[in-house]
Amino acid sequence: MKIDQKYIWDYDTQSADLNKPEVLRWYISRKISVGDWDSLEANLVKKNLNQLSINPTLKRMLKKYYAQKSPTNNS
Repeated sequence: MKIDQKYIWDYDTQSADLNKPEVLRWYISRKISVGDWDSLEANLVKKNLNQLSINPTLKRMLKKYYAQKSPTNNS
């Protein structure tokens, strides 16, 4: 994933390393918070969801959404 600076105007992203878990979680949280879902990979959101700094209601909604999309769920 490449950093899209469209919604990251207040940080110097030139040295941001998305391979660092804390930077990746910050970036995913930021993209979700501003409503820019286009370049986010669902598996990364799901994997990092518990550690994301996002609205708690949105986090609960996403957990339910991904639980329903789980391959182990036969409904």
